[in-house]
Amino acid sequence: MAANNKTDFNLETLLTVFKNCRGEDNSLNIDRYNDAYEELCKLFYLLGKVFSFVASDVEEKIGILREYRKNDESNHYRTIDSMIQYEVDNKITNNKKKASGCRTLLRLHRALEFTYEFMIEINKADIKDKMSTAASESYGRSLAKFHPFLIRQAVYLAVHTLPRKELLMKNMNITDEESGKITLEQTIQEMKKVYDITQDIYTKNKLLDLP
Repeated sequence: MAANNKTDFNLETLLTVFKNCRGEDNSLNIDRYNDAYEELCKLFYLLGKVFSFVASDVEEKIGILREYRKNDESNHYRTIDSMIQYEVDNKITNNKKKASGCRTLLRLHRALEFTYEFMIEINKADIKDKMSTAASESYGRSLAKFHPFLIRQAVYLAVHTLPRKELLMKNMNITDEESGKITLEQTIQEMKKVYDITQDIYTKNKLLDLP
């Protein structure tokens, strides 16, 4: 992602790219999935240094999945379903030599849970509320489950630098509170659909605990 585009965030665009992930059969296209996460990275950078480590990790994982879409087995990596089926059949989900597609995407999946949880809290908050509590509670319900103690403590401390909702909405280029609230709700719903489909696929294949 080009550095000068990192904070060029637009909520309508985020809504659109997450809608585009899903096919009519509820399959999830990996190219479109990566596009959605590139937009999501812009939101992480907007949150400041506190979540820059999340953004960097997401960008790294997107790069790995993009490479899988360029190699000789690229057709197996067209959708999340086909990727998981291929890696399960070939017993490479926990490949020690190379990050598997399944393990890589699982990390992105976990970041998505935090994001829609945080958006739910943003939408519930009053315009003058500080977003530190919203971020802390959202993080505690999601990414904190997978982070060691020191990282958790660092995040809980760092979220206190987040602004009030009023300024955060401005930084997100949301100029009208009411229409922004509607678009946020629609975006949450689309993200949750993608999350639930992915969660179901990983659950069925017993892959949620990949190291």
